[in-house]
Amino acid sequence: MATENNTNPILQDSNGKPSSKRIAGFILMGVGLVFLLITGITSIFKIIADPQTALSIGQTIIYVGGALCGIGVIEKLGR
Repeated sequence: MATENNTNPILQDSNGKPSSKRIAGFILMGVGLVFLLITGITSIFKIIADPQTALSIGQTIIYVGGALCGIGVIEKLGR
């Protein structure tokens, strides 16, 4: 008995094509996490003069990436 597998890889849309929004979202979230890690390490050694601003920039990058990933979910709900 053959079973149907309806799960799609995470970077593909419902049609099976690569979703540029999801790819860009995951890249931005990865860049934001690396940025926050580097900012955290350098702020420990007091290399950055204003670590709070640098942390908010990193958080914004992660928020934008998450929003791009979430757009695909909302588009799917609209169908």
